[in-house]
Amino acid sequence: MQQSRIIKFLRELSPRERERFHQFVNSPYFNQHEKTNQLLDIILARMSETEADLEREELYGLLFPGLSYDEQKLHNVMSYLKKQYHRFLAFEYVDQHPLTEQLLTLEAAFEQGRFDLLVNRAKQMEKNLAQHTFPNGQYHYAQYRLNALMGYYGVEFIDRSESGGLQRMINHLDRYYVVEKLRNCCHLTANMMVLNSHYDLGFLEELLAYLQANWAQFENDPGVKLYHTILMSLREEDEPRHYAEMKTMLAEQLSSMSQVDGGDLYTFAYNYCIRRINQGESEYQTELFDLYKKGLSSGMLLKNNVLSEWDYKNIATLGCSLKAFEWTENFLHQYKDFIPAHQRENAYSYNLANFYYHKKQYDNTLQTLLHVQFTDVKYHLNSNFLLLRTYYAQHDTEALLSLIETFRIYVIRTQKITTEQKRSYTNFLRFSKKLVQLRHHAYTYSKKALREKLDELALKVEHTENVINKYWLLEECNAE
Repeated sequence: MQQSRIIKFLRELSPRERERFHQFVNSPYFNQHEKTNQLLDIILARMSETEADLEREELYGLLFPGLSYDEQKLHNVMSYLKKQYHRFLAFEYVDQHPLTEQLLTLEAAFEQGRFDLLVNRAKQMEKNLAQHTFPNGQYHYAQYRLNALMGYYGVEFIDRSESGGLQRMINHLDRYYVVEKLRNCCHLTANMMVLNSHYDLGFLEELLAYLQANWAQFENDPGVKLYHTILMSLREEDEPRHYAEMKTMLAEQLSSMSQVDGGDLYTFAYNYCIRRINQGESEYQTELFDLYKKGLSSGMLLKNNVLSEWDYKNIATLGCSLKAFEWTENFLHQYKDFIPAHQRENAYSYNLANFYYHKKQYDNTLQTLLHVQFTDVKYHLNSNFLLLRTYYAQHDTEALLSLIETFRIYVIRTQKITTEQKRSYTNFLRFSKKLVQLRHHAYTYSKKALREKLDELALKVEHTENVINKYWLLEECNAE
């Protein structure tokens, strides 16, 4: 029974959510099937992880005492409970999104011809929408649906010549489309930059040309400006004014944004910093660290009380790089349980290994890395990079050269990263090999000649655009 979908669904609910679901199922308005109530009571009573599994025959006996086992009969009751769970999710969603509930009320009133109710509730919804200080895509969508209802109600039942409502309808529909088009193109563009994927973005170029030609109409629309700025920061990375504008929004408008919009702004702002750091611009490290701290304190980095394993990794890595060891160690333990359960131990092990490396506890680094599984290409790449640096710190040249070669072959063969990323990693490995060979044969050079060779290598690294982890290469080249 533990593999049953309904049991799996119930396990995923918090204690509060289970209680609300119990109330939902036991409400005669939603459910009048007594066996469904009994089934839920039995399952919840046996939900503890430490208790024995509930077999189907045992469950059937509890539901239908004295009757011979009937698989179909049990299946029917479980199926109905599952349908109740689906309905519960829908009602919970509506309960948590007041605008959705208000719109459904208006649409029901319109379809049933209850126009007094329609007009009354529309006025209340207009007041609620007027309180939105940051009009985003969902705001424009709600305005579109509201004005569509009231516009068509007006021309059909009040005054056929009145066009204001329908004009507002089409205006908000356009704004909704523009904001959502830009927002989704931001995410898809970022995916194409990181992963070996491609999306047809439709007539994005035509939209951007239209916005540029008519920017006066949109520059005061916060939602359009937010996602247009983010998209431009992805398309024009060498133009710092886009990032400066995102920082201004974070400082001045974050409190008025929704969790989604604020989270997007944070995500793209710190990803911009990460890309600059990867290009060797180390001054962005402090900038990024401050962003992360603000994101944690404001709660913007925790979506539904969950912290992404990659945010966890980036924050820990940055804290180590800036030698904020006490803060980073506290962070690793404090936020571990905010990572989804199926990712938690892997993320914790990798980042703990990285922490040990920066504390120069290299044996602990190697031991902890053994617990990291390559569940994602990023773990494979990052673990190899950490292993490479650890071998380098231990002066284990033989292990280093072997790792560099296997790492190079993996990069060439994998289909999970872009061609540009492959080039970035192969450049890094090429320079790493030269660095290792120089350091290994240092005794064959005079001190001055070795410094000249290292400076020459650093110059090549500096002037090669596409090199991942450039900062580490330059740091080691410049080390005495």
